[in-house]
Amino acid sequence: MKPFFLILLLISSHLGMSQNDPKAEALLEKVSNTINSYDTIGIDFTYILENRAEDVRQDIKGSLLLKGNSYRLDFMGITQICDAKKTYTIVPENEEITINPVSDDNTATITPNKLLSFYKEGYVLKWDILQTVMNKKIRFIKLIPIDSNSEISYLLLGIDRATHHIYKLIEIGKNKTQTVLTVNRFRTNPNIPSEQLAFNPNEYEGYYIDEF
Repeated sequence: MKPFFLILLLISSHLGMSQNDPKAEALLEKVSNTINSYDTIGIDFTYILENRAEDVRQDIKGSLLLKGNSYRLDFMGITQICDAKKTYTIVPENEEITINPVSDDNTATITPNKLLSFYKEGYVLKWDILQTVMNKKIRFIKLIPIDSNSEISYLLLGIDRATHHIYKLIEIGKNKTQTVLTVNRFRTNPNIPSEQLAFNPNEYEGYYIDEF
């Protein structure tokens, strides 16, 4: 249910700093510092998966709210809520809810910090092209997986030079599948009601709950 920028969090090999382009490192450090300066973040995005050889294309919209150590992700008809202690994955189609504890020792655990800083581990960073997109100057950084067994050939992370926000993430798979996540709207310090980031069991009466 997760867009690919979340799936990438499962890659945990350490990134050797000496392998990286210093300009790419410096730019991504600015991105990290900018994102960490906000109390809350709201992101509306479009996710496109395409494999022309297999005549496959998916075009899906989603949204993400972040506040402190909590978040809410709505994507592909599924809602994932994290209240900093537990993560609730809600699947209305199946009337199922999966509850997992948040743990730093669990590589599958998604935390707000990881959501927008996945690129810090598991990749060699290279300086790439500058493009103008709708009057925005977008600098791309190429991320090459260190793990030779990775199913990803490389990633292209597009950074808005004016705001230091992530604008686009392109993943090129070894199976020729391309996925593109584009940030349509990046809201800084929006007002996020606490109930949007809290799981209310009364809203899901009759759902099957699987808790770990």
